[in-house]
Amino acid sequence: MVNLRRLPAFSLVELLVTLAIAAVLAGLAFPAFDGLIERSRSTSRVNDLVGIIRFARHAAISERRWVAICPAIDETCTGSRQWHTGVMAFEDRNRDGGRQPSEPVLGYLAALDPGERLTWRAFRRRNFLQFRPEGYTNWQNGSFLYCPASGDARYGKVLIVNIQGRTAPSVDADGDGIDEQANGNPLTCSA
Repeated sequence: MVNLRRLPAFSLVELLVTLAIAAVLAGLAFPAFDGLIERSRSTSRVNDLVGIIRFARHAAISERRWVAICPAIDETCTGSRQWHTGVMAFEDRNRDGGRQPSEPVLGYLAALDPGERLTWRAFRRRNFLQFRPEGYTNWQNGSFLYCPASGDARYGKVLIVNIQGRTAPSVDADGDGIDEQANGNPLTCSA
């Protein structure tokens, strides 16, 4: 038989004080988790973009064909500089940067969440990115700018694409909490 008087236990007051302290600590930690989630989301979006760029470049090299990626909706290039509607990789047989019905779709990146933005700025002002059979871009070095739905530049990212078709993510070189663009200026996510 167990003697109940000798078992250690908490009083109701001790339990309530412990729960109050835990609630205060959780309340202090919550804002930090919010920033962590935003940073994780932006990194994920840029990694997805890197994935389709590398996939398109690899397809161009391995198949010895011209491959392009463009902003797309329902397997149709939009011709816009706004890439948040979706990104499509396709075999660009006629080398015009726009998908024709006879050109096979090789891959697709789904649209971003409402409010998120992805834009492309490149040398030669083309609204697509094209890879030659050697894996080089068609003289199209440029950069993608990702901005989160919040518009907070601290969670924005730049992805630089060089003429060899290689990618480089932006970094916060000056330690101000905002990544820099290719020209060294802080990125902006204002409308």
